Amino acid sequence: MKSWPLERIPHLGLCAFTAIVQSMTRAVIQRRTPSCFSDTHAIQEFARLRWETLGLDREAVEDVTQQVNTMFHTEVPVPCIDETCDALAQATLAQWECGERPVTFFTSGTTGVPKPCTHRESHLRQEITSVAPLVEDRRAALVAAPLHHMYGFTFGLLLPLSLGIPFRTVPSLPTAVAAQMRSGDMVIGIPLIWSKFVTLQHWLCGAEKRGADITVFTATSPTPSEVLQTLLHYGFCVIEIFGSSEVGAFCYRKHPEAPFELLPHVRRGRGKGRGTLERLLPDDGLRQYPLMDTVTWLDDRHLRPGARIDKAVQVGGINVYPQHVAKILERCGGVRSCAVRLMRVEEGFRLKAFVVPEANADLEELRASLIRFARTQLRDEERPGKYDFGADIPRNPMGKPGDW
Repeated sequence: MKSWPLERIPHLGLCAFTAIVQSMTRAVIQRRTPSCFSDTHAIQEFARLRWETLGLDREAVEDVTQQVNTMFHTEVPVPCIDETCDALAQATLAQWECGERPVTFFTSGTTGVPKPCTHRESHLRQEITSVAPLVEDRRAALVAAPLHHMYGFTFGLLLPLSLGIPFRTVPSLPTAVAAQMRSGDMVIGIPLIWSKFVTLQHWLCGAEKRGADITVFTATSPTPSEVLQTLLHYGFCVIEIFGSSEVGAFCYRKHPEAPFELLPHVRRGRGKGRGTLERLLPDDGLRQYPLMDTVTWLDDRHLRPGARIDKAVQVGGINVYPQHVAKILERCGGVRSCAVRLMRVEEGFRLKAFVVPEANADLEELRASLIRFARTQLRDEERPGKYDFGADIPRNPMGKPGDW
């Protein structure tokens, strides 16, 4: 695969910063009103709105501003709620352009505390030089991933801006994606969306032709092979991206049975231990990164990924750490011990918890108490969708914690 020259990839401008502010604003609104998918405005319309028009108070605007400043390493003051939303984007861009142009994304660390991963703008643009040739015939982008997260930022924002094509965002719902995708689109989604999308398509007449001239991107966690096979059956072109918040995207494949191929700016490292990658930087330098996942190398350019080394799992495209969640739940009154793991495919797409209660505990009362406790102590993606109870944590024949 041949890369584009870096000069062909535009620098971040006001449109990008406004899109990021809008994405963060949506997240704040969603946290405050979970059932509300507010702010479906186009970017240009959002830019002219006042914060108070969106129903945000001073505290909410402070939340958005803090997130923007953290992401771009700026110190923009909190705007008044009667100011237009584009003022924050303009002020942030003006400060950011005068510095070293860093961008920081967050992934949960091994203790569950958000871990910052900072990248230079030139490194993020370099990823696009490797990916753009795969989709340079696309006419528009439909984005069902938050633009302020690394995956959405790189593929839902930088990529369409570099291709010079329009992009539109939709809630991370299979119904929204199904309703708005068009011929010529590239659609940026996560495995959970595609799993539910495939189920939805089974009920629609003519679904086999639905994917004609549509390219699907999937990343952030493994997409079940049967889901990818079904998308291919429906006529979609599928691009599966593999990477990490620490390194960024570094390989891809177009078929679930194929190995992943390294992007042109990445090569297999020569380090010892758990494995490394080497990235050829835009300034001709070389940087080595430790792999965050176990991999099986087929040759120097092709690999098959295994499990996360730090034992993270993905819920809704976000890293969560079951051991951290279990420790939090063990603080709830009536809980003696707890184990947490990802549901099996047939069970659902969230975490599940096995709880050993204190003696004589009322299980229904304890279940209700755990649900209330989780709402105050855990993020949405960390909250178990299912609680089971028993006298001891299930274990396999080797004495290690097992499934249930």
